[in-house]
Order: sequence, then structure tokens, then C-alpha cells
Amino acid sequence: MEALKQWALDVIQAYGLGGLFGIAFMESSFFPVPPDVLLIGILLAPDAPTPWLTALVCTAGSVMGAGFGWILGAVGGYPLLHRLFKEEKVQAVEQMYQRYGVYAIFIAAFTPIPYKVFTIASGALRYSIWAMMLTSVVGRGARFFAVAYLVHWFGDSILKQFDRALLAGTVLTVLAAVVYAYWRARNGRARHLQQHAVPNEPAGE
Repeated sequence: MEALKQWALDVIQAYGLGGLFGIAFMESSFFPVPPDVLLIGILLAPDAPTPWLTALVCTAGSVMGAGFGWILGAVGGYPLLHRLFKEEKVQAVEQMYQRYGVYAIFIAAFTPIPYKVFTIASGALRYSIWAMMLTSVVGRGARFFAVAYLVHWFGDSILKQFDRALLAGTVLTVLAAVVYAYWRARNGRARHLQQHAVPNEPAGE
């Protein structure tokens, strides 16, 4: 992993934002190094680009990589999914899809959960690529823009609290997903009862 991280840093030093786009693209489909570290490194450089542009490039690369991951999953199907990931991970992803629907993709997009598991699984499970891409824009954009502006405002001091901030964001996101799933299930049951309710017949005289 350290060798891969060093390689990614070399790519960023050589190609700048183009390298960040490439790493973000690969991380959404098959590469294990998250682009956050590289995004932070670019913004801490003396001649750093604007946080808006940096986050936009990172988001664009990640979303396009998610589309590529979906294609890999659609072509390779379950055999590829089980070859790349352990059985418990595949089952966990399926359970999250069943419980949270599209919100499962948002959780993975915003939190440290390996995103490539969800992008490839979305293709293998034939989940809507358009729903996945749209959710990726929102989730990945929220994550990378938050990181970019935190670094822009607080500099390298944010690195000391970065893990805690990411953990807090993860907890809040998962709690929001649980609340959403509960609300959806409750409304679904209410609609089901309304549709199958039998009106009371008037009593005969």
C-alpha cells in the first residue's frame, strides 16, 4: 500500500490536477488509494490551485470512474464481484442496497467505505447507472468539496483533526440513512394498509 501511495504522489507531482483526476478515476473502480490525501497535498503546495477547481476535478474523475466500475460489474457480473471482494463484503453491499436503496451509494460515496465495491456491485446487480452516477455526483462532491475547503480555511492544522472529522461525518451520514430507511419503511407500510383496507359495509336493517 505504501508503494502505491508513493506512486500516486509521484503522479500528482508530475501531472498536477490531471494526475488527481486519474487517481480519483481509478479509485472508484479498482485502485485502493483514496484521492483525499492527494487532494490535500495539492492544496497545501505553495502554488496551489483554487479549492473549487481542485474539488471539481477530483469529483469529476471519481464520478467517471464510478461509471467505469459499473461497466466492469455489468460485464463481469457476480463472478467478477466474488473474485475481487470477499463474500461477506458482497453480502453486506446487497443488504445495504435492500435496506437503504440509492442512499447506500451515497453512504459509500461520502464515507471511507471503499467506493469501488459499490460501483462494481451496482453494475453486477444491474442497479440503475443513472441513479448511481447522480448519487455519486452528490456524495463524492460533498466529500471532496468539504475536504478542499477545510484545508483551504485551516491549512495543515486540519490534518490533526481530519480523522475525527471524517469519523463524525460517517456517523452522521449513517444515522441519516437509518432515519431515511425507517421513514420510507413506515410510509410504505401505511400506503400498503390504505390500499388493502376494506371499507366497512353498512349494517343491514
